[in-house]
Amino acid sequence: MALDKVNEKEAFKATDLMNNRPRKCLGYKTLFEVFAGLTGKGYFLN
Repeated sequence: MALDKVNEKEAFKATDLMNNRPRKCLGYKTLFEVFAGLTGKGYFLN
């Protein structure tokens, strides 16, 4: 799919899928969990 044909909703869905996937290198935590732990901010940005 060409990037000029991707709408905002599809872009947010793709980033949510990537950022909410547990990572082995992070001890099977998601990027959001690590960010929230480091910053002390446990809320969603979108």
